[in-house]
Amino acid sequence: MSKNALINAFEISPDGTAQPVGWDALQSGLPPIAEGNYLWVHLDWMGDGVRDWLITVAGIDATITDTLSTRGTRPAVFFYDPGYSLNLRGVNLNAENDPADMISVRFWVTNNMVITLRNQPLKAFDDMRAAIAGHKAPNSVDDFVLTVAERLAFRVENVVRGMEEDVEAIEDDQETVAEGKTLALRKRGSDIRHRLSRLRRHLGPQRDALAHYVEQKPVWSDKRFKRRARALTDKTVRLVEEFDSLRERIQIVNENLMALESEQMNRTMYWLTVIAGLFLPISFVTGLLGINVGGVPATDSPYGFLGVSIILAVITAFEIWLFKKMRLI
Repeated sequence: MSKNALINAFEISPDGTAQPVGWDALQSGLPPIAEGNYLWVHLDWMGDGVRDWLITVAGIDATITDTLSTRGTRPAVFFYDPGYSLNLRGVNLNAENDPADMISVRFWVTNNMVITLRNQPLKAFDDMRAAIAGHKAPNSVDDFVLTVAERLAFRVENVVRGMEEDVEAIEDDQETVAEGKTLALRKRGSDIRHRLSRLRRHLGPQRDALAHYVEQKPVWSDKRFKRRARALTDKTVRLVEEFDSLRERIQIVNENLMALESEQMNRTMYWLTVIAGLFLPISFVTGLLGINVGGVPATDSPYGFLGVSIILAVITAFEIWLFKKMRLI
C-alpha cells in the first residue's frame, strides 16, 4: 500500500486517549492491540495498493474487499463471521462541490478494529480526529461507528435545513412574481428538486441499511448503543420523509406557476380572439368595398369615405354592445 493511501491510524483506549500508528507499522501486518483497545485505520480507497493491503495484511476476504474498494457502492450492511461491512453516504461539503454529490464511506468492523475508507475528505472524520486530539475519542468500536454515522446524519440534516429555507423563499416569491417572469423561479425550483432527488436516491438505501444494522447486528457491547442506532435510524427516516415533503412542496409551487402561466396565456388568447372578432366584420366590409370591379357604390361621391366610416363605426359599436351583453368583455 502506498504511503499516501493511509490517511491516519490510531490505537484508541477506552478512556478516550489514542496513540498514532505510523505507515511503517502497517506494512507487513497489523500491530498488536492492547486488551480493551481498538485500532482505527483510515484509508483512501482510491490509493494504490489498498485492495491488496486489505486482503494480505488486514486478512479480509477478497469478495468482502470488493465491496470496500470499488466504485458505485450503495448504502448497505453485510455481516460475516469475523465482522461486518457497512457502506454509508455523507454530503459533500468540500469547496466547489455540490452537497448532493454524496461521498461513499465504507467500514470494516471487527471486535477490536475499524477500517474506514473514503475517496474525498469528509467533515465527520475531521470531527473524529478533533475528538482524538481532545482525548475524547469513542471508547469502543460500536461507539466509533455510531458516532461517525451520527456526524454524517447531522450534516445531512444541516443541508436539509438549508434546502428547506430555499423552498420557503420560492414559496414566498411565487406570491409576488410578475406576469411572464416565472421562468427564473421555476428554474430555481427545478434545481432544488434535482438536488433533492439525488440526495433521496442515496438516503433511502441508507435508511434501510441502518434499519438492517440495528436488527441484524448479533452482539452489542452495550445496550445503549443499540438504542442510539435505533434513534439514528429514526432520524434518517425523518430526513427521508422531509426530502419527500420538500419535493412535494416544490412540485406544488411548480404547478401553481404553470397554472399562472396557463391563465396568462389563456387571457392573452381570449383578448386576441375578442379583437379578431371585432375586426372581422370591419375587414369583411372594407375588403368587399376594395375589390377592383365596377359597380362599387359611392365611388364617385365626395361623401363615400365618410359614409363608409360611419357604417364601420356603427358596426363596431353594435359589436361592443353585443359582446358586453354576452359578457364576453
